Amino acid sequence: MKRAEIVLQGGYSGYEALNGFIASFAESEGYSDLFLERLQLTIKEAFVNAVKHGNREQNGLSVTCAFRAVAGSFIASIRDCGKGFNPDELPNPADPRNLLRLSGRGLYIIRSIVESIAVECGGEGSVLTLRYRPDSMHIPL
Repeated sequence: MKRAEIVLQGGYSGYEALNGFIASFAESEGYSDLFLERLQLTIKEAFVNAVKHGNREQNGLSVTCAFRAVAGSFIASIRDCGKGFNPDELPNPADPRNLLRLSGRGLYIIRSIVESIAVECGGEGSVLTLRYRPDSMHIPL
């Protein structure tokens, strides 16, 4: 099992460092370019949501991203300083009433790619945990 963690300060500007961190971890594990693209997309969506909704765009608060590669799975945990949310209570962006909204698609995109999603809320913030199956992500013929 391989583990890595990065703590990011300063709001959205931390994504550049996170993007390089993701690429380095994926390369060290030998993941495909397609998996890396999907991983970067979903982690970016999770990171933006953590900064915007969890930390309420307060630059002094951190977002911690931890990655684990274990037995054919990749697990990403994104921790913010917020009180958390219930993903089942979010509006469906595919609903005709929500199609013209400017936001609200991040978790929808994440769910379309990951194998599973979990949210934990506690006194020290909330954690979004995403589980992937890198080997199952292939380009259809």
